[in-house]
Amino acid sequence: MKELELWKFISTTISSGKKVVLVIVAESSNSSPGRQGFKMAITEEAEQFGTIGGGIMEKDMIEYSLDLLFENENKFVKKLYHTDKTKFEKSGLICGGYQTMIFSVIDKTQATLIENILSSIGKKQNNELIISPGKIEYNATDGIAATSFIHNSDEDWQYNESTGLPLIAYISGGGHVGLAVSRVMKSIGFYVIVFDHREDVFTIEQNEYADEIIITQYEEIGNKIIEGERSYIIIVTPMHAGDKETLKSVIEKNVKYIGMMGSKRKIKTIFDGLREAGVNEKLFERVHTPIGLEIEAESPEEIAVSIAAEVIKIKNSVTAQ
Repeated sequence: MKELELWKFISTTISSGKKVVLVIVAESSNSSPGRQGFKMAITEEAEQFGTIGGGIMEKDMIEYSLDLLFENENKFVKKLYHTDKTKFEKSGLICGGYQTMIFSVIDKTQATLIENILSSIGKKQNNELIISPGKIEYNATDGIAATSFIHNSDEDWQYNESTGLPLIAYISGGGHVGLAVSRVMKSIGFYVIVFDHREDVFTIEQNEYADEIIITQYEEIGNKIIEGERSYIIIVTPMHAGDKETLKSVIEKNVKYIGMMGSKRKIKTIFDGLREAGVNEKLFERVHTPIGLEIEAESPEEIAVSIAAEVIKIKNSVTAQ
């Protein structure tokens, strides 16, 4: 969970009496290297954590951040245009597009706010981060609101972002594929929860990437997930019955993604069985199966990459502009 690590980095820095600049991409176009919500923290010693897109642009923004460390207000909004033919500041890139960034100076006076953010992430409780000129707030909220940025002027703007509840990958199946999927999903910032009905499987014992490993019957998995746009269900159990029971328990859940591994014959058999059990046939349309992007994957590691690629595509499709 890169978001959690970023806030920990900020907490550690300000606890030592130092200041840190939090840089957030408030809005962007598709051609920009950074996306809305990307974050980076920079200390007085130019240590950094996270990214706002990389390259020459990021280097320049780090230098800009260092100049702000003696300021105490969140009043700096910088719109960066990626082109070498503009009257605005040049980024060194020729990709076109733009991204708007907020620069917030954080010190020990905001320690309680940072601890509240860390606590809500740890508890997987969603709250709303609100940044405006001279102010950072973190408030309880109902549901998960879309990230938004309103910019009327450099003195009148507001950035809102739901935070606290991480992106969660629920992986049903702790075998070789489940282990590989855990590794890659963890690497792209997901909170990873693995379900399996077996305790004594060496791939579960070797799984250092999962944040939680829950031993349970597959038909109970639906009772253990958090519904919402930040939940992704990946079904890769080692047996037909496990896939069927998992799918039956989650197919009606309000989640962002459900994917199931299997051959066309196996999928047809599972769907036929669920149809006979009374599952609405229209629900099968939301299941991504065979799971993953088609890249001729064979090994568990290749299958994991194809699954992660499909999840990334689904995750980013809503924010594409």
